[in-house]
Amino acid sequence: MTARAPRLIAAAWLLAVLLWAAAAGATQVTALFPSDRLTVGDASQATGRRVALPLPACAADPSGCDEVRLLNQLDGFSVNPRVALRFSAPITLDSVTRDSVFILPLWTEPFPSPVGLGQLVWDGETRTLYARPERALLQLRRYALVVTSRVVDEDNRPLRADPAQIAPREAAPDGASIELQLWQALEAAGVKRREVVALTLFTTQSVTADLERILTLLDARPASEIRFTLEPGGGRSVYARADMEALELRRQVATAGPLAAPARLPLSLVPASDIRAIAVGSFRSLSFLSPERHMATTPTRHGGPRPTGEEDVHVTLFVPQGLAPAPGWPVAIFGHGFTNDRYLVPMAVAATMARHGFATIAINVVGHGGGAAGTLTVRRTGAPDVTLPAGGRGMDLDGDGTIGLAEGVGTKSPGPLAALSSRDGLKQTVADLMQLVRAIRRGVDVDGDGRPDLDRQRLSYFGHSFGGIYGTLLMAVDPTLRVGVLGVPGGPIVEIARQAAPFRPLVAAALRSRNPPLMNGTKDFYEFIPLSGEPPVRSPLPGALDIQAYFDRVEWVMQSADPMAFAPYVHQVPLPGRESKAVFYQWAVGDLTVPNPTTENILRAGDLHLLSSVYRHDKVVATLTEKFRNPHGFLLWTMFPEVSAIGRAAQEQVARFFLSGGRRIERVDSRFEVQLTQPLAR
Repeated sequence: MTARAPRLIAAAWLLAVLLWAAAAGATQVTALFPSDRLTVGDASQATGRRVALPLPACAADPSGCDEVRLLNQLDGFSVNPRVALRFSAPITLDSVTRDSVFILPLWTEPFPSPVGLGQLVWDGETRTLYARPERALLQLRRYALVVTSRVVDEDNRPLRADPAQIAPREAAPDGASIELQLWQALEAAGVKRREVVALTLFTTQSVTADLERILTLLDARPASEIRFTLEPGGGRSVYARADMEALELRRQVATAGPLAAPARLPLSLVPASDIRAIAVGSFRSLSFLSPERHMATTPTRHGGPRPTGEEDVHVTLFVPQGLAPAPGWPVAIFGHGFTNDRYLVPMAVAATMARHGFATIAINVVGHGGGAAGTLTVRRTGAPDVTLPAGGRGMDLDGDGTIGLAEGVGTKSPGPLAALSSRDGLKQTVADLMQLVRAIRRGVDVDGDGRPDLDRQRLSYFGHSFGGIYGTLLMAVDPTLRVGVLGVPGGPIVEIARQAAPFRPLVAAALRSRNPPLMNGTKDFYEFIPLSGEPPVRSPLPGALDIQAYFDRVEWVMQSADPMAFAPYVHQVPLPGRESKAVFYQWAVGDLTVPNPTTENILRAGDLHLLSSVYRHDKVVATLTEKFRNPHGFLLWTMFPEVSAIGRAAQEQVARFFLSGGRRIERVDSRFEVQLTQPLAR
């Protein structure tokens, strides 16, 4: 040994000690969410798992306990999870990129992969980073949440691996094969094993199972018959438009006392030159709702919602002028929006549909149209007035003696089911529409001559706002509807509510009524959730993280009626036994009721940008009065002479799409753009 050897050995030893000390002090990942470690095995579930989150201190947080109990009935995690990554020390947020932290599908998907994270929120007190995937994930799938050494701490040092955070222990009982699949997927994504510092596996929940089970039940029973016999004594409730002088709707708005004052419906929107007859009827619909407007959660492998009874669901039908085709009139089923009904809003679109040879039919959404005691009076030339039941589906759910415009579509708040909101009312509305479809396919005799007047095969759907939301669910699940237009929808619903000024007071009321309350402001709340593409939030105000967690729980438990969660199955990934649907999404830049980021969530989730049309309100709003600053209702603007050309163009686009069998989305007006390849800059 030379004289230099001891010095070289000592230097090497010192370097090793320094490297060990540096590594020992390096930042690590200490916890990841979501993770299948927070589930238990359950053979009755389609995933083989059931969520098992720890309950909060129930005495101090009763509402939190209610919410977690609802989540613990589910068979997997949210398809849009609020990802949480906890670190042993602060990190450099700029190092969190699509290449450094991501969600990796373990099965091939027709979407970009891996999935990066966005909407970053940093909690400095607990050294936790919260984020969302850049797009919604697919249901019933296994994913890996992966953190690599490309993330660095505040001193620009790579994170150090923790062996306890790398072994996918939660993969049992199929651990060996899943682990092999995981590392193969990582290698295919260009990530070396030595770069992984933490990972966990998680399974996404069933999203479409309830509606698929409902459809199976409906197809196993005879279809209902639509009867137009609502006049007193069972007389025929079909009226020639040319003989009608007025239609007066009186809503039931309270459990006691008189009905609301008569409201004259605008018959001028449906002139006799376009509409031959207006028919009002009903069909028996199987209901799955409890009196609390709830569908009990059941195991997803063999369970599903159970019928609770039947109700009469009323329909309004607008029959075109002229000679019907031999099979009958093609049918456009219209879905109205939140707080609207089956009378006024369908009138705004029925004439355009009729000019193109389509009959328009509509029902009330659950909880809409006022109470069941409301009336519709038909005034005719040379004939006595006739008063019919208006078919309202609202109810006094909170016991205050009044019936709100949408009361009964959601669960009671406050209460143990408050977090479910409108989830099950939306699913029941889809169930009603599926039964309407089957009633039409059974055969609809409008004029009583014994022959069907509606085409049993040529059925299309279009919906506005809420109708675009539940319409997305309908188009994904019902194989008999192949062509549809979904207008100005958004998702998740809790995101619409928090982002849109008209709905924020409702969210604030929910935060106040929660036990304990979560309001962190006097008149408004401050949630500090960045939109997609915005920079990270680094210092959220006190209480904001609790509100974020609450929103996440509500979104998660509502995903069986979330259009963002259903969007992949409309076109790109059809459900088993379904074909890819011919659809397009029609929306407007600057929507103040359903904000554009929530529509973008749906388009991104289903890779639907090429199947969309956008009304460029931003280019014309300066020429319009304040009344039309919000373009949300542009499809219905035929009601207003100042903007009727925009409404006609939107409706013309829908009608031509139906006429083409869903093959062409036409740019019918210079104010509309079609086949977007990416989100519009806003």
